Amino acid sequence: MYQPEFHYNDRIVRLLARIQAAREIILNTHVPPSWERRLQINNLFRLAYHATSLEENGLSLRQVTKLVNGQDIFGDETDKKEVLNFLELNEYLQNRENEDISEDMVLTLHRIAMKGLLPDDEIGKYRTTVAEGFMEPERIRYSVRDLIDWVYGEEAAEMLPALQAGIVHYELYQMHPFEKASGTIARCISSYILEKNFREANKLFTVEEFFNQRKKEYFEILESSNGKEPDMNEWLEYYLYGLALKVSRVENAVLNISRDHGTVGKYIQIGLKDRQIKGMNFAREMGKITNREYQKLCNLSVSTAKRDLQELVKEKILIQVGMTGRGTYYKLRYDHLDELI
Repeated sequence: MYQPEFHYNDRIVRLLARIQAAREIILNTHVPPSWERRLQINNLFRLAYHATSLEENGLSLRQVTKLVNGQDIFGDETDKKEVLNFLELNEYLQNRENEDISEDMVLTLHRIAMKGLLPDDEIGKYRTTVAEGFMEPERIRYSVRDLIDWVYGEEAAEMLPALQAGIVHYELYQMHPFEKASGTIARCISSYILEKNFREANKLFTVEEFFNQRKKEYFEILESSNGKEPDMNEWLEYYLYGLALKVSRVENAVLNISRDHGTVGKYIQIGLKDRQIKGMNFAREMGKITNREYQKLCNLSVSTAKRDLQELVKEKILIQVGMTGRGTYYKLRYDHLDELI
């Protein structure tokens, strides 16, 4: 029977508390559906980029964003295939949010991840060769089963899901169950455990971004280095810190968006015209507004529209993007997703 080798300490307890506090605020703060969808799409771009970059994929964030949007790009065919496979992995797990983890799910994830990248008779099968520093191949199948049994056992049931997810990530990586993509599968299963706890909020953050930004440290903690064996407590502190950082940024984002969404009364009090509030609501729903769109929305002249929009900029309600010309548009002050998250 599997038993995780770690102990609670002050840092782990504090990080778990921070994660849970952020979770409650994220799940219980109203965010307009249009904003929530845009946050999810923005996160999907970053998730696909950072998750594949961790596996040495050479595509840029801009290239990955185009692939996510269904556009073809100029780039290495293997890199493109890795990103497309990851998107399929992500969709597969989203469609099975109510299913328990199983050995078949683990093997299916590998088949999806390696589709078109390895021969068909090599995908969805456990490693059979010795990998230095990792588990012996003959133990892998039984260890995967033991770990899954532990996830649905009494001990894990008493743990917070963030801690479960960190332990499963660590153990699957230590097993290295496949010749290739073991890290990808470990992160996918870990995220799947988190998703059951965070529900839709899990689509708003990506801990893979934290790992990729600290790639050297990520692999050093998970693997033996400088004669030092991997330590689960060191890993859990690292993992939970990254998760706490990411969910806290989402917490800050949804609070800012919610605060902005609920301040129409304040804007009326400072003397905004009804048409300006109408334009502000248009920018909230559509993500931006141009002078031409504002003219059409409120039946205004060019000069009146410009004056109204500049007043909103002066009141620090809108931000102007671009100086002059047809490319200029206006966004709500808190519509800076990259800065918020």
